[in-house]
Amino acid sequence: MCAIKAYALTKNVYVCHNDTKSAEINEVGEIMATNKERKDTRLVARTSAEVQEVIQRAADYSGATLSQFLIESAMEKARNVIERTETLHLSMEGADALFAALENPPKANAKLLKAAQRYKDTVNVHNH
Repeated sequence: MCAIKAYALTKNVYVCHNDTKSAEINEVGEIMATNKERKDTRLVARTSAEVQEVIQRAADYSGATLSQFLIESAMEKARNVIERTETLHLSMEGADALFAALENPPKANAKLLKAAQRYKDTVNVHNH
């Protein structure tokens, strides 16, 4: 069981939290927002004042804090990079060729067998 801590967020709103969750509670005890996960990890970046000013202006235009804007922007970029890296886009012809090769793989030739043996010798697969 975790102790619950409370502190004033504004004059009439308090934040109560335990180790992982928090809730905003108004002065009459009504819960205003819940299930906000507590953030324990910090990201730090050094940049020029000019870059910070541009990012701050964009955050202001979007109605977000600088931290919110940075995290949302970084997460969007990260998801795009991951999707581009982990997704294979094929035409119908390419997909048909891939499935045909998977269903009927060609026999290994001497060059492939030699490369596989060199890999095993280099990585020492037998001892793992």
